[in-house]
Amino acid sequence: MVWFLLPLAALCLWGVRFSGKGFHADYIAPASSTAVNGVFTVLVLMHHIQSSGAYAGAGIWDDLLIRYIHLSQLIVVPFLFFSGYGVAESLKNKPGYLLSMPKNRIAKTWLHLTLSLVPYFLLNLILGEKMGVAQVLLSTVGWDSLGNSNWFMFVILALYVLTFLSYLLAKQKKIPSAVLLSVLTCLLTAALIAAGKESYWWNTAVFFPLGVWYSYLKDKIEAILQKSNKTYWCFLALFAVLFVGAHLLFCKTQKIFFFMADGCFMMAFLLTGLMKFKIGNPVLLWLGKNLFGVYILQRLPMRLFEHFSISLNPYLYTVLVAACALLLAWLFGLLLSVIDRKLFAKKKKPAV
Repeated sequence: MVWFLLPLAALCLWGVRFSGKGFHADYIAPASSTAVNGVFTVLVLMHHIQSSGAYAGAGIWDDLLIRYIHLSQLIVVPFLFFSGYGVAESLKNKPGYLLSMPKNRIAKTWLHLTLSLVPYFLLNLILGEKMGVAQVLLSTVGWDSLGNSNWFMFVILALYVLTFLSYLLAKQKKIPSAVLLSVLTCLLTAALIAAGKESYWWNTAVFFPLGVWYSYLKDKIEAILQKSNKTYWCFLALFAVLFVGAHLLFCKTQKIFFFMADGCFMMAFLLTGLMKFKIGNPVLLWLGKNLFGVYILQRLPMRLFEHFSISLNPYLYTVLVAACALLLAWLFGLLLSVIDRKLFAKKKKPAV
């Protein structure tokens, strides 16, 4: 699996733009964050393929990757952070956005998830997998699964609901809304722990409100980091050291404190790096825009190829799963674009 990181590195370097004297003002604009999400979409796919067991005993390099380099749950941190940042920016700059959230954020995400379950339902029928009514219904909100990845969908839906409630109750006042959202996210985390959910259900939720806070503190943070080139490089080096240190400590101890520090320093290093090194190319942008389809549908080919024992050849399995996941994401994206235009597009006012 480690050898697949080489083409990913080449993909990341394609189209990189370096700002020598100044800084990229649009380092966290939608195009930039979408490209970054594209990188992490590939990492999610690689993580799920690796965790399927196809590379068990593959060799020392893969063992090194899994033990010390592998980002594991950290690969979803940018998704949550950028989502929180994007929602906050929309709430600041788009009048009426809050009242549109129940339909255009919550209901839309729920519908996309529900539609994605149809092929899993059909595959389970073909393979003779038993499904209960409660399992099917709970899968539509991500609390259960039909074989798909589900925890992230439950968490993001819950965070959208909490965001709507926070801003509604705080009357869209920035700081009170962000504080209330942070508190409610902590309560969500506590509820998931009390429900006995695995740590991956709750250990990244806090990065969504952190994205909201970054939206509000962005100018002040930039004033510090971009004071001069010397200041910038010192902070970038510091964040790199702290990230690596926290990551190694987490890999060694598996303590939640080091995991949270790991995620924070990773985002600090990533955001600071983007101020000088802007990534982006058509492939990364496509992957970022289709991350939902890749994430939610990738387990279809994984399960199918495992059923036919193709996973015994890990490299063939990886190529086939990746190719099929991208194809399914593209087809699913076409379907969703048609449905979204019918149900969620703004209706043009008739000409007077």
